[in-house]
Amino acid sequence: MTIVAYCYSPPMSALLGRSIRTLAWLGDAEFEREVRLRIAARGDFPTERLDTIKARIVRAESQAALLAAFADELDESEQAVVRRARNAEPGGRGPRDTRAYRAATGLEALVAHWLLGGDRARFEAILGVRLEAAIDDAFAAARARPRRG
Repeated sequence: MTIVAYCYSPPMSALLGRSIRTLAWLGDAEFEREVRLRIAARGDFPTERLDTIKARIVRAESQAALLAAFADELDESEQAVVRRARNAEPGGRGPRDTRAYRAATGLEALVAHWLLGGDRARFEAILGVRLEAAIDDAFAAARARPRRG
């Protein structure tokens, strides 16, 4: 007896019609995936070091800084996505820098807008180089961190 698993996968462009919070949620996953792939492409490292480097880049403050670095390069539709995401009502979980969190939500929604919308070239042109620089900085910071013991 053969068991076949079926997995429904909607067209990526269909996901763009979801709420801005869902778009940001998807963008969060896509952004972290991109960061992980780019870090892993640099070599084999202990997973603790990989997690430390990844965390420096995917945290809200780092995402907000990335967005601020290229915000003036966005076209009107991209600015609209960021604006909608920034203005979305944030969830009520714990203390955080609200401004950075909202900007990070804007970046995540924009990442989903690009990657799910089939505009990887735009993602690479605007964010790719900056993401690589952020990874360089995170590796440098991880090397400079003193070891315990």
